[in-house]
Amino acid sequence: MKGLEQAVNIKLWPGNGEPVKAWGKLKRDPDLWDENGDTLIFFGRAQAEPAFRVCSTLIEETKSATLMSMLDNGVVQAEGSEKHQIPGAQHKLYIDAHSGGSKVDILRYHVTTRNIFAFLLRKPLVGFTFYQALVDLHERLEDYFSPSVDSLVALQSYLVMIGLVNVSNEPRAAAGLLAWSEDVRWNNGWREAFVHAVGMYEELSDLQESADISLPTTAHLDRSHLEVQARIHEAEECLTTFYFDDAHFAQEDMSPTVRAASIRFRKFLGQFYEKEYQTWPIRRGQPGLWLDRIIVSRLQEDFSALYEYNVDRKVEWDGDDESEDRKNRALLKSANALSFGLDGEDVRMLGVLRNLDCRLNASHIPHPYPLLPTSLLGPTPAKKSVFGGKKKDKARESRVAHLYAEASNSSLLSREHADNDLLKAFVRFEKADQPGNVDPREARRERWIIIYCVLQTLAGISVDVPHLSFGGAVSYFLNTRLQGLPPWSPTDKVFVDASREQSHCWTTARTWTGDHSERWDSEKGSNSYTKSEITSQSRPLSPESQSDTFTFFDSNRDTTYSELEAHETHPEDDLLAATQTGPSTSRSPSPEYPIIPSKFAALAGIDRYSTRPLPIRPNQGCKRDPEIRRPKR
Repeated sequence: MKGLEQAVNIKLWPGNGEPVKAWGKLKRDPDLWDENGDTLIFFGRAQAEPAFRVCSTLIEETKSATLMSMLDNGVVQAEGSEKHQIPGAQHKLYIDAHSGGSKVDILRYHVTTRNIFAFLLRKPLVGFTFYQALVDLHERLEDYFSPSVDSLVALQSYLVMIGLVNVSNEPRAAAGLLAWSEDVRWNNGWREAFVHAVGMYEELSDLQESADISLPTTAHLDRSHLEVQARIHEAEECLTTFYFDDAHFAQEDMSPTVRAASIRFRKFLGQFYEKEYQTWPIRRGQPGLWLDRIIVSRLQEDFSALYEYNVDRKVEWDGDDESEDRKNRALLKSANALSFGLDGEDVRMLGVLRNLDCRLNASHIPHPYPLLPTSLLGPTPAKKSVFGGKKKDKARESRVAHLYAEASNSSLLSREHADNDLLKAFVRFEKADQPGNVDPREARRERWIIIYCVLQTLAGISVDVPHLSFGGAVSYFLNTRLQGLPPWSPTDKVFVDASREQSHCWTTARTWTGDHSERWDSEKGSNSYTKSEITSQSRPLSPESQSDTFTFFDSNRDTTYSELEAHETHPEDDLLAATQTGPSTSRSPSPEYPIIPSKFAALAGIDRYSTRPLPIRPNQGCKRDPEIRRPKR
């Protein structure tokens, strides 16, 4: 316990994310002083004043032979001549520390005595370090209670119930919980502490308590911290100016008008966030990353609103056709049996999206195609006003504004998305973005490419590790990778990693109503996405190219959905109740803890660790280029 030697102050851990406090209440601890209690507890016979006051029924209900013996031997005689009698006191318990120990050892013993009753009453822990408090309390529980009681599970349940596994923003508590969880092989506690410890790595690594963490886990912390930092740095480079190489290189052969539309949209995004945060990128008072979890969450909300507004919900990747001669064709059929297709620029756009996904080694966003307005080719010649200046074409501006509004999901948006500030600004920007000079179809397509690139970038850093009990509003990231962990089970898949398929673009499809969402839900166990429709705003094909055939953008055929259970591999990792007959080996819907008084021990269904993850579509690389297809009716 190396960290204990340098930690000289006793601290109190309130739990539930509250900050650690200094503590010095060895006499009359307010958390353990019940004015109606009939039992006084002293830290040895040398102490004149009781440390705390409880009800004798609390001790009786534990059925602990050690505590019951102390209670029976501590009956106060009515005719006793003791001074300073406290009215109502019927029992006095003197719990002496072992003789021969140092002052620190004696103090630790008394602190642990205090924690025993805090455990029974569901009150906060105190100690020199969090690790020391847990180790000592666990040992005392095993001393006081019979082997038929699973003291480890009871202690784990206590930590969950009062929120002591919530180590958010508390690197000292994270270090202690991480070290102790490794000692007792507690998977859930280790995951909670490890993910938060990675997020607070720079603070934690400077603490004395970090010496309590094992060397293997320390090495994993260091590697995980560097991996998260690398991912955030890569995202920062793109989000600083919303510039993506994938989109830029694809624009080299395009007209200056189209390239300019893309540049103006990027400039609009930068100016919007500069207004929101005063500077963009955000300037920190110290060197390092400027992105944090809160900012990423805001970006995710904003661009999810843009996605909901622009996306064609009826179009998705499909991989039913493997024909090589179809890979460069783009024929689709709409619901009214008219033939529609993807023009050359649509194919270029989808190529950009595929290249981005391959570079990120990411699975495709299920719905990659935007609602596109009808094309208005060629700018209207500028008219001369009577004063010699150029006159705006109001008719064209109104027409463009109407086309943009028509090619949107504005009537389908939730209130949260409809009220989003970025979306409102986007709608105004789009209508005012040189409507007399830019084809609205081409401009919307270029904006969609940037929106898609941002969403894929955010999906890689915005999703937290599944099954964490606590995250809240912490600013550090909670998305470290857990493959090969914990260190005592490196070959078993104990934990589920954060996955981009749990971000908005994947999860929202399951909330959409209608035939499409039914297809999504019914076929998520199949080996490909369902066929879907193309938007009615798509450009008609030329007469000579119309036919009844369909073109596919070939996707990853061997990719399947699977629902991963949180404790599928290690069901014993769930918090189960301790019983008088020994450690529990099966699930119980309403566990009881006989070593805890019944009035305090209603531990039934602790569900923070048992939530099922969202369906995950594992990435299978880029074996085939995905295609879009509309089904036959």
